[in-house]
Amino acid sequence: MGYSTLDERAIRAVGDSIAQIDRLLETGRFTALAFSWNDVTKLGGHIFNNAQVVRDYIVDQLQNLAAKHDVALIRSRYTGKEVVGDFNFMIIHQPEVLFVFNDNEEEFYAHYNDTGNPYGLGFGEKWQ
Repeated sequence: MGYSTLDERAIRAVGDSIAQIDRLLETGRFTALAFSWNDVTKLGGHIFNNAQVVRDYIVDQLQNLAAKHDVALIRSRYTGKEVVGDFNFMIIHQPEVLFVFNDNEEEFYAHYNDTGNPYGLGFGEKWQ
C-alpha cells in the first residue's frame, strides 16, 4: 500500500507528518534528521509503495525542514544489521538524531491526535 498520487489526502498526511517533525526539531534536542534512502527512488522502504512524485515531495519537505532548523540531513541506506544504516543500531548510538520512518496513516493519526503527545495535535482539531 501507499499513495498512488500526490492528491489532497497525501499532501495532508505528509504535511501533518512534517508539522510533527518540525515541532520536534524546534526543541533543539537534535543535530540531524535521518531518513531511509534509496539511490533510485530517493525514499527508501519496502513496506509502502508510494508513487515517485509522492516520494520526491516527502524528500523535498525533509530537506526544507533540515535547512530551516540548520540540522544535518542523513540519507541512510540499510546495508545490514548493527551498522550505520540500521535504524535500530543507529538510534542507540546516535541519540541526537531524529529518525523519520514510514508508518501507516491510521497509526500515525492515532499518535498524532493523542492528547498525551505534545508534538502532535494533542489539544487541537482532530484529523478525520
